[in-house]
Amino acid sequence: AARRQSKNATGGMSDRTLTLLLATGATFACASLVARVRSRAARRLTMSGAAEPAVRWALDDDARTAASADQAHILAQAWGSDPEIGVFGGTLCAVPFVRTTTDGLVMHGSLAYCNGGGLREGSPRPGVCLVHTAVGPQDLYLRWRAHALATRGYVVLIADLLGDPHGDGWEPAWCGPRREVYTGEGRPLLQRRTREALQQLAESPLVDASTRRAARAV
Repeated sequence: AARRQSKNATGGMSDRTLTLLLATGATFACASLVARVRSRAARRLTMSGAAEPAVRWALDDDARTAASADQAHILAQAWGSDPEIGVFGGTLCAVPFVRTTTDGLVMHGSLAYCNGGGLREGSPRPGVCLVHTAVGPQDLYLRWRAHALATRGYVVLIADLLGDPHGDGWEPAWCGPRREVYTGEGRPLLQRRTREALQQLAESPLVDASTRRAARAV
């Protein structure tokens, strides 16, 4: 879904269909690493002394985005040294994407796209929707991958199916009941909210016509 594209070939991607990426394997799979510590250091996008990606993500850079301060430090270093992002000459735009589902869930997603770096300015682009794991949408790894995809000419939505603006999904006591509604007979609810996230992405003026067609077909 994220095959390498030439930085100057964004216009050639207009016929691509909307891509749903299931982050790290499966939506709402059990997280393998969940810390109970909520230090302020773990809540910040990047850590002091890390190789920072130099990105102010959306408007709330105080959301918790990793299991621990150590994990956040490692991820920030990896993001900051990503070779594909490093050679990209443009800039990342990452903004809040807050929408309400028809059943009342306020989804606090993020929309990422890049300008410059050889990308065609002002033209609609293919859309990609990243669906988070059990810990929710406020995830440093997801932001890193969204940035990488954006350098290839995609408009990337990190969807929020928990209603989590602050990274509370890293706390089992908070996210457990919110995930539970999607199990068993709740699977249709998960599917409906995922479709709505795709359709909301398709309504953005940043995405191309093929994305809108694909979203209608889901």
